[in-house]
Amino acid sequence: MRATPCLEQLIGAQPLECVRMKRTFLLVLLVAAFAIGISPRPAAHADEGWTITQLAIEYNVAKDGTITATETIRADFGSLQKHGIFRYFYERVPCGDPIAGAQQPLYDCPSGYNREYSYDITSVTRLDGSKWKHEVSREAGKVTVKIGDADIFVSGPQDYVISYTLRGALDAYDDHGELYWDASGEWPVPIETFAISVKLPAGAEAYAICYQGYADSDEQCLASTAANVATFAGNRELSSFEQVTIAVGWQPGVVEIPAPMLEDRLTIGDLFTLDVIEWGGLVLSLIAGVVLVGSAWWTHGRDRSYTSMYYLTNNPEEHTRPLFARQDVVVEYLPPEDLRPAQMGVLLDERADTLDVTATIVDLAVRGYLHITELPKKGWFGSNDWKLTKKQEANGLNAFEKKVLNSLFETGDEVELSDLRYKFAADLAKAKELIYGDAMQRKWFSMKPESARGMWVIVAISLLAFGAGFAVFAGLLFHRALMPLGLVPAGLTMLVLSRSMARRTAAGSEMLRRVLGFRLYIATAEKHRQEFNERENIFARYLPFAIVFGCVSKWAKAFEGLDDQVSQSTSSWYSGTGAFRVAAFSSGLQGFSSSVSSTLSSTRSSSGGSGFSGGSSGGGGGGGGGGSW
Repeated sequence: MRATPCLEQLIGAQPLECVRMKRTFLLVLLVAAFAIGISPRPAAHADEGWTITQLAIEYNVAKDGTITATETIRADFGSLQKHGIFRYFYERVPCGDPIAGAQQPLYDCPSGYNREYSYDITSVTRLDGSKWKHEVSREAGKVTVKIGDADIFVSGPQDYVISYTLRGALDAYDDHGELYWDASGEWPVPIETFAISVKLPAGAEAYAICYQGYADSDEQCLASTAANVATFAGNRELSSFEQVTIAVGWQPGVVEIPAPMLEDRLTIGDLFTLDVIEWGGLVLSLIAGVVLVGSAWWTHGRDRSYTSMYYLTNNPEEHTRPLFARQDVVVEYLPPEDLRPAQMGVLLDERADTLDVTATIVDLAVRGYLHITELPKKGWFGSNDWKLTKKQEANGLNAFEKKVLNSLFETGDEVELSDLRYKFAADLAKAKELIYGDAMQRKWFSMKPESARGMWVIVAISLLAFGAGFAVFAGLLFHRALMPLGLVPAGLTMLVLSRSMARRTAAGSEMLRRVLGFRLYIATAEKHRQEFNERENIFARYLPFAIVFGCVSKWAKAFEGLDDQVSQSTSSWYSGTGAFRVAAFSSGLQGFSSSVSSTLSSTRSSSGGSGFSGGSSGGGGGGGGGGSW
């Protein structure tokens, strides 16, 4: 709330010092703002193309301090087609710091509070008394009167008469009573003329002053008094967004002026007490959050395992895998249970990802379902490309392998990898779903991993929202917002842990142990180099598994010097562009794998932009503004 100005004690006397101090202070601010290139108002305002030809306001102040007001607004829309106008008033205005040395009202409006005004709209008519259709709405400390019919357009001159009662607008001083009021508010169009009157109870001796212009302007308009009536008028047309502020004073005892209606404005400090109870509550909520998240992770995120060595005892009893339990990994020289690379991939990281599909394509090639041909680069700056040729139908394959093979060759038996860009993403997603489905059919997981992760993301966000919401509730109601805030880091922790909340069953953990044994064999291939001479096509057969395990380089290194053997195991499904060397083949295959991953997952994207605009609002006690619609 702007500090209430003091008025001249008698007509013709010098203004009080508080008024001069305020105007001088505001003038200094305006000069300073101009000096640094900041204008308090834009130099020009958008003209909506219509005009207020006259604004007339009558205020009648009753002995109990209630004000009955009538506003007559004459508008000229010209040739524009409008439904009508709207007028809004501020019902809540922040209190401001008092100006040092200025006379202060008897009832303080302390900083940190809002001053409230009560508006009761009683009627909206034309000058001839006929009623206008209108709506009254209240939102965010503002009451808006929307006048007109959405089904009817009007143009040319129109008149609107708004009647209302107002309470809480007066201020009491030790030597006078006062109405200091922004009467016109802000309008986006010019106001050609205005006339304002304030009628006090009988016996009052009024004195008055009037200001016009943009906010904080000290330009005076015409003011006169006669006994208990003060009148105001302009000496020029008001431009868009210029305002009229009036001040009327009278001797004490004429009007009963109650204390202003105040609302404690919420600040951050109001939410906290920072006492032993609040800090203790924070500690308890932190402990509760840790217990809640830890329990959820242990119960739903920790893998299950057999209580004994299942491969030796076949004992089906199971439990949650102990936290520091040792996992006995024994080297396996063959893929356990004849699993395919993608099946091992989903067991290892609990995700069916693009790498699993890439390894499946290579695996299908090794098994004779397709042939991969490396194509020469086109030009100096051309990129690598590969041609895929279908060799046989998808007989004897499981569901996800069939989906991959059939999707690759939807358009024919030959396709270049680059032609699949932007076309394979939907098929890739379906293949991943089928890999998950295969894992669930084998009962490796208690819930589909992606579903489990998604569910716990929702739980984490819910915990965050609950913690934050409960903190606000505790702050507003008990002024101890810290008490439940320990749930917020618990929610954040759960959000991080949600990525590991896919839980393997005991059967899944046992199969993972065997997959890790086979991965150990691939990762330590150089130790078994001699036996590779005795096993036909072993390089090609296990190569797709090396892709899933991320061990292609190690696997290829174990075959250095065995180029003829490796060439025989790859020539039937892969053709390069040069003489065969294990290192070159390994590099080319990794390039193929990388290209497959990026190509098959590519989706088209679009880009756009948005603009931002800003505006300004103003007004204090009273004021508000209006416009057309």
